[in-house]
Amino acid sequence: MVISSLVVDAVPGKEHAIADQLVQIDGVEVHSMEENRIVVTIEAETVDDSHAIASGFINIEGVMNINLVYANFEDDPSIRKA
Repeated sequence: MVISSLVVDAVPGKEHAIADQLVQIDGVEVHSMEENRIVVTIEAETVDDSHAIASGFINIEGVMNINLVYANFEDDPSIRKA
């Protein structure tokens, strides 16, 4: 299991609409919103899965930027194979 924490920068006024879309994505949890920043975590099977989920955030209308804050991937099964 890979757990990542990210801050999503939103166009001011779009935070709630973006958060509503983010929580619809499997593995994504919204933790807080402050001004135009949304704090989320992603739980995914592999680092690649987590990256794919986070990369998809940019397709949500009003998302300006995505910043990775923390990632724990010691239990990533694809790394154990290497």
